[in-house]
Amino acid sequence: MVTQLQKVNRRKRISFLSSIISISMVLLMLGLFGLIYIQSKQLNKLIKENIVMSVFLNEDISKTEIDFNIESIKKIKDVKDVKFISKEEAANELSKEYGQDVVELAGYNPLPSSIEITLKQESVNEKSIQELKKVLLTFYKVSEVKYNEIISKNVVNNLGSFGFILIGLAIIFVIISLVLINSNIRLNLFTKRFSIKSMQLVGATHWFIIKPLVIRSFLNGLYGGILSIIILILILYLIPNYFPQIEVLYNTNQFIILFITLIFTGILVSMVSSYISTNKYLKSKIEDLY
Repeated sequence: MVTQLQKVNRRKRISFLSSIISISMVLLMLGLFGLIYIQSKQLNKLIKENIVMSVFLNEDISKTEIDFNIESIKKIKDVKDVKFISKEEAANELSKEYGQDVVELAGYNPLPSSIEITLKQESVNEKSIQELKKVLLTFYKVSEVKYNEIISKNVVNNLGSFGFILIGLAIIFVIISLVLINSNIRLNLFTKRFSIKSMQLVGATHWFIIKPLVIRSFLNGLYGGILSIIILILILYLIPNYFPQIEVLYNTNQFIILFITLIFTGILVSMVSSYISTNKYLKSKIEDLY
C-alpha cells in the first residue's frame, strides 16, 4: 500500500524530472541555434579563404625572381597561402578541364606561369584586395593580377548581411530561452507558495527556506544542461551519416565553449529565478497568495 509520504516523494521526483526536461529542451533549442551559428561562421571562413588571386608572370622571369616574389608575398600580413603554378601545370589543368590537349591544339603553350594567393578571412574585403593588388603589381616581372571581382563582392556583401541576421536571431533566441526557463521555474515555485509561506510563519529563517530551493534549481540547471549537451552531441554524431560534407564545418573548441555556456546559462538562470520567486512569496501577504 502506497503511503502519503511515498506519494509526496513521487510527486517531488516527477516535479524534479519535469523541470530538468523543460530546461533541457529550452537549452537544446538554444544549443541548436548555437551549432548553426558556429557552422555558419566556419562556412564563412571557408568561402572567404577559397577566394584566389592569380599573379601572372612575364615569360622572361627567372627562377630566382620567382622565388624572391614568392618569399616576398608570404611576408604580406593579409596572405594565408601561396602556390606557384608553372606554364606546364597550367596547361595540364586547362587540358583536363576542356578534355583536349591545349598545347597540341594551339601549337605552343599560351599560358603564363602564375602565383596563386589565398587571403586570410579578415582580409577578404574590397579595400584590402585592391590595396594588395596594387602592391603585387610592383613585384618583379608581374604582368597582371586577377581575381573574380563579382564573386568576391557578392561573397563579402552576402556573408556580411547573413552575419547580421544571425546575430539578430541569436539575441532573440537567447531572450526567448531566458524567458522560458524563468517562466518554468516561477511556475514550479508557484505550486509551492503556500509551503514557502507556512515555513516562514512557523519561524524558519529567510535563508533556511531559500537555500534548498536554490540548490534544487542549481541541480535542475546542471542536469538540464548536461541532458541538452548529450542530445546535441548525438545530433553532431548522426548528421555526418546523412551529410558527410558537413564535418568540414565542425569546430571542436567552439563546440566545447558552447556546451559550457549552455550549462552555465541553465544553472545561472535557474538559481536567479528561484531566488527572486521565493523571495517574492516570502515578502507577500497570505491573502496575496490566493
